[in-house]
Amino acid sequence: MIARILIALLASAVLFAQETSADTRLRHSEQAFEAVMKAPDKGIPQDLIDKAQCVVIVPDLIKAAFIVGGQYGRGFASCRTAHGWSAPAAVRMEGGSFGLQLGGASTDLILLVMNEHGMDRLLGSKFAIGGDVTGAAGPVGRQISARTDAQLHAEILSWSRSRGAFAGLALDGTTFRPDDGENAKLYGKDVTNRDILLGNAVRTPAGARGFVAMLNRYSATPAAAEASNRKSPPASPDRTAPPSQSLSQPGGKVTLGERQIRFAVGKSEIPKGADAALADVARAMTDHPDWTVRIEGYTDNTGSSAANMKLSEKRANAVARWLEQHGVDKARITTKGYGEANPAGDNSTAEGRAQNRRVEIVRTDKGAPKG
Repeated sequence: MIARILIALLASAVLFAQETSADTRLRHSEQAFEAVMKAPDKGIPQDLIDKAQCVVIVPDLIKAAFIVGGQYGRGFASCRTAHGWSAPAAVRMEGGSFGLQLGGASTDLILLVMNEHGMDRLLGSKFAIGGDVTGAAGPVGRQISARTDAQLHAEILSWSRSRGAFAGLALDGTTFRPDDGENAKLYGKDVTNRDILLGNAVRTPAGARGFVAMLNRYSATPAAAEASNRKSPPASPDRTAPPSQSLSQPGGKVTLGERQIRFAVGKSEIPKGADAALADVARAMTDHPDWTVRIEGYTDNTGSSAANMKLSEKRANAVARWLEQHGVDKARITTKGYGEANPAGDNSTAEGRAQNRRVEIVRTDKGAPKG
């Protein structure tokens, strides 16, 4: 009975310490993952990230101990979908231990879910590492091969980062469950982790786009393609190619519309599924600071020409704002709306009109001087 009371008191204390906003936790999650991935020699092996089905990041995990030890954290999970990483789903983690202990620490926790069984557990109502799924401490080192015993047999690999130190961490006995209240705040409605992580008609909130874009920057395109092939057949052979490859030469362009990333009728909001393609463009422009682009908006022929011109400008400006918010200097971007001009599809068909509700990102610099 005393142990239960102490656990309850401990949980209340760490819950109070963790009561920050979802936006703050998302930002801390980004910072934790970025810090690990930017470490020159240590970190999560890239081949493991490329093979992972889902990732869970719990920033500022609270550990505390006084006779009874325990840990409590709130964070976010994301899984691969046909269009890259899903919107984040809020999760809670809990764990406890007994013994003579005294102390406390704040730790960032990162988990990779390596197979479909582990993913299915994450999509459910609750799971325990070591019980419902097998877990292991993840290997550390950028060049370590993913073909380790841990990776071959464990469904979840875990790492911790505390005070700059980064190491694999065993989490047997730790439980994870959806944080439904946090999801309701983040999405403005009741939504399940399953729907969020499978990308079922859930739009990524503005405050979470940086989180999703970060994961898309660090995940390899082939793994996303494998996930896409597992859940639905690709629409065309070039879906595995990074969109920014089209910008490799001056005059090249990326079209939001070719890969079923199309604007809704009469809308200028960034379409669902566009974050992965835009993150790839943002990364390419960061890697090539001499590139400049013009963002061109288009519409179908529904409505008046004047209204379509305004709508096409709004679509171009929405994409420009997205890139600016993700690190691209606005001085390198121009925008222009073309309304219903230059149709890419036949406006007499529904499919053709959908193709025309698009944005094209055109590289406008002349490239490096020759000689």
